[in-house]
Amino acid sequence: MCYFKGMINLLSNPKKMPCYGFNIPAFKYCPAAQLLAKIKSKAKKFICDSCYACKGFYTFSNVKASLQAKADLITKSLHQDNGQTFVDAMCDQIRAKYFDKHGNKKKLKTKNTDLFRVHDSGDLFSPKYISAWIRICEQFPTIRFWFPTREWKRDSQLPHLQKLASLKNVCLKPSAIYVDEPAPQVDGLDAGTSVYTSQAQAEQDGHYVCPATIEGNEPTCQANNCNLCFIKGCKKGIAYLAH
Repeated sequence: MCYFKGMINLLSNPKKMPCYGFNIPAFKYCPAAQLLAKIKSKAKKFICDSCYACKGFYTFSNVKASLQAKADLITKSLHQDNGQTFVDAMCDQIRAKYFDKHGNKKKLKTKNTDLFRVHDSGDLFSPKYISAWIRICEQFPTIRFWFPTREWKRDSQLPHLQKLASLKNVCLKPSAIYVDEPAPQVDGLDAGTSVYTSQAQAEQDGHYVCPATIEGNEPTCQANNCNLCFIKGCKKGIAYLAH
């Protein structure tokens, strides 16, 4: 049964990404980040302290309201129907953006309909929420979904993350905790991501360096012809350069 009237737009359009995505409020729906913030090392730079999704465009009142409306829909759906209303709405909206009425993949000028970015803001905050995303991803085997997450730091979440990551069309990357530390390597997940202040150090530590974050390059995936974050099975960590 659907408990929701007037379904809102759920898809996001991250300007640096080659595809559509989905987001919810940062930090408030990032339980691992909240826990880590309480015990963070004072000798290191905590990545979440400089979270891009807590400043700039994300602080505009209309953007904050949109992000919260999505989160409210999710939490209500998880409570009332185990997330099925959210799953159905996401599937309907992805299908409308990515496929024509005959079920054929659309060819869009500015968006790659083979890719989908989950959580340019927010995280996989609960097992039920992860289960909802498993059901969504299973509906679209020809779309590659990329999930970055710090929820790997919560032991109770790891089995659920591994189940999501086991899908052939899901690339789930654990995110580092501190600046200039190597990308995490977690059993059952793809190679992780980190943030570095030095390209030379990132490469010395064995990372690919995101070309969109290198000074002098265009700051988008498309301009650099790079979809590395979406490639499942990558064994080498990716470093983003801090600005």
